[in-house]
Amino acid sequence: MNKKAFTLIEVLVSVVILATVAVLLFEISSNSKNNFLVLQKRIDYVTLSSLALIHNDQKYHNSDKSLYDFIREDYNISDYELRKYLKDRKVHYSHEEYTTFSPFSEGGSEQNQSILDFTIVFDKVFTTDKKHSSFAYKIYIKGN
Repeated sequence: MNKKAFTLIEVLVSVVILATVAVLLFEISSNSKNNFLVLQKRIDYVTLSSLALIHNDQKYHNSDKSLYDFIREDYNISDYELRKYLKDRKVHYSHEEYTTFSPFSEGGSEQNQSILDFTIVFDKVFTTDKKHSSFAYKIYIKGN
């Protein structure tokens, strides 16, 4: 018997296999899009919250402010849509002294202590909104 064509069963099996692969690829694509959207929203929040972290001030400690409140003294934003967007993005700003370090506070002569007397302060700055939170460490030197 000389066979030159596919049988109906062979064609149906190949169609089922191709359909299964197509469904799996569609599912993977759908999950990738969802993961991408979640990641994009997180990146957007971190980018926007960096406005609060960059323009931080202890006067905002433990308060709910819009992102516009953090930058309005430094920048004149004339675009109404951008200003409205920043005013709608509220964050809770919290600032705590994480730790301090005084390298020359004990020991040594009195003259060396007065010249080299400083404190290194490590602060932890939090920004949170309804769905996200982020924090950063701020390090600065405070002279005594």
